[in-house]
Amino acid sequence: MPDVISSALSLAAHGPTLLAALAGLSIGLVCGVLPGLSGLSTLAILLPFIYGLDPLTGVGFLLAAHAAVYTGGSVTAILLGIPGAPANAATVRDGFALHRQGRGLYAVGAALTASALGGLLSALALVLLLPLLQPVVLAFGAPEIFLLALVGIASVALLDQGEPLKGLVAAGLGLFLATFGYQRITGVPRFWMESDYLLDGIRLVPLVLGLFAIPEIVRLAGAGRRPAAAGTALRWRDLARGAAAVLERPWTFLRSVGIGVLVGIVPGVGGETAPYLAYAAARGRRDRDAAGEAGDIDGVIAPEASNNAKEGGSLVPTLALGIPGSAAMALLLGGFLILGIEPGPDFLVTHLDMATALAIILAVTNLVSALLMVPLAAGVAKLASIRGQFLAPALLVLVVVGAFATGNSGVDVLFVFLFGALGLLMRRFNYSRPALVLGFILGPILETYLHISLQAYGPAFITRPISLTLGLMLVGVFAWSYRKSRADRRPGVTGP
Repeated sequence: MPDVISSALSLAAHGPTLLAALAGLSIGLVCGVLPGLSGLSTLAILLPFIYGLDPLTGVGFLLAAHAAVYTGGSVTAILLGIPGAPANAATVRDGFALHRQGRGLYAVGAALTASALGGLLSALALVLLLPLLQPVVLAFGAPEIFLLALVGIASVALLDQGEPLKGLVAAGLGLFLATFGYQRITGVPRFWMESDYLLDGIRLVPLVLGLFAIPEIVRLAGAGRRPAAAGTALRWRDLARGAAAVLERPWTFLRSVGIGVLVGIVPGVGGETAPYLAYAAARGRRDRDAAGEAGDIDGVIAPEASNNAKEGGSLVPTLALGIPGSAAMALLLGGFLILGIEPGPDFLVTHLDMATALAIILAVTNLVSALLMVPLAAGVAKLASIRGQFLAPALLVLVVVGAFATGNSGVDVLFVFLFGALGLLMRRFNYSRPALVLGFILGPILETYLHISLQAYGPAFITRPISLTLGLMLVGVFAWSYRKSRADRRPGVTGP
């Protein structure tokens, strides 16, 4: 292990990799500060620009940008009451209430410290878990990988946004879109409609750009200027008090980091789930009585600690099994595939130093992005109040250029707008876009490993010990979703 860490440090400190991570970090902070540009949208916009890069440089660039989004978004959530990214939404209630009380930088100090330390601990957990997972992942054959992919899709489809049926429909649509082009086993083309463009299947970049970037650009174009929130003058000494508040609440902080890592490890569940679970655990029953009024610093520390911690957890199944731990990790997995590397059990055997280098990049990104946001916090309110009408055209140009650069094809740009229309409809009718992306990414994995499992073991592959456990997990996901949907339909029961 010392040799692996030494090699990983050398890889992470390589000049181009370091510069790419710094560039990604800067872009991620800006996208986090500007409301609405989630980590998914940021990755979707940046994905075309990694072509031709070294694998670690390209993926490190994406990972740094993605991790920094949530750090920048926490400051926007506190000072403006607008979550910079959807995963920062759990911070708004208590963080913005503290700002209205004149304690904005107190909350910012707590959020940045929790984010930085949560990211560091999750990266440490990733470094410790990856070598231990080598013998575990080698026990995973085709049946286990098939069922794990199925559990991941079912988890995000059934638990995302609280509408299980719509989640399943979205995941099914993603699986269908993944069948376009040559079938991986037989080589027979499907649904190609006599178009050479579709013989190789639908491209990942136009799909994610259309689903995530276009709806956000449309929303920004229709958004008006939001004035900065009223409140007393911000006092910079509150930053230090906010940082100290995290250290004074070690149980809240460590519990939230644990929730983030564990939820991140479960394929497909991460995303916005971890911050809300940590928030609910921190606030407990106080939200049901007078003592639960907004303005509790625990309601800032918990979601922000879990927010960054979930990224380290999400990387575990992504790197070890090739199964995305979240929708954002699905895009990161797409980045690996674009650069010619396929994460999975063999990846840990041959590229453990690269996996460890990514953990180091994640840790450094969380720490540096938090430090950079400290002097910028006071100006965030003005920056975040830029008119959406000014921001949207610039982003649209970036999307079009990025889509065209993917394959120097105007058809890619056309598909961006086609999937943009689909993304608008899905957001309008509350269908899960992350579930569609996971279905699209994991569709070929499901099809390939199901075929191998049936050929090698027949239908009895489900009776293998690990397969049986994963099958029970799948049943548990459906049961939990059914119980949750029934509870949500009861009078007087509301979600988070």
